[in-house]
Amino acid sequence: MTVELTPRGTLSEEALRELEEKLGFALPAEYRAWLAATNGADFPVAAQLMPRGLDPEDDLYGHRTGGDRQTELLYAHGYCRDVLTLDYLPVTRLTTGIVAIKVTEPECGSLWYWSESTLDTDEEYTPEYISTHLLRRVADTFAQFLELWEIDPTSPFLDSADPERTAP
Repeated sequence: MTVELTPRGTLSEEALRELEEKLGFALPAEYRAWLAATNGADFPVAAQLMPRGLDPEDDLYGHRTGGDRQTELLYAHGYCRDVLTLDYLPVTRLTTGIVAIKVTEPECGSLWYWSESTLDTDEEYTPEYISTHLLRRVADTFAQFLELWEIDPTSPFLDSADPERTAP
């Protein structure tokens, strides 16, 4: 069952322009519209990114949410510079890596996953190498990406009183 995310609010056109100016690029249109409507989102239940069954470490990032600094787009954009090129903007962190949206052509608006397990500690990796060789496509659009989040049926935190939120 797809997870219904909890939006954090909205972003004004002025706030979106400010964000894009600080990032140094325009956001992909579909993602920009989603940010305007939600300013990021929280997972109200234990979730997994399917079909890989990956667990989120953070919620979906927003701008000036007033919450945890690590769920802020500008902060995430900065801390990922040693891993990803400027072609990618992180949208969330998983327990095993990062999901980022491509912000340049070709494939602008597509979502990509980088697993920290792809790194060999004996090698040195540049953001260019990681972005070219180690990213895996998650979805072609942000809407498709949102549909990939499902309730984690193995979570011990599901409410047993709600049959739709319990493990099979």
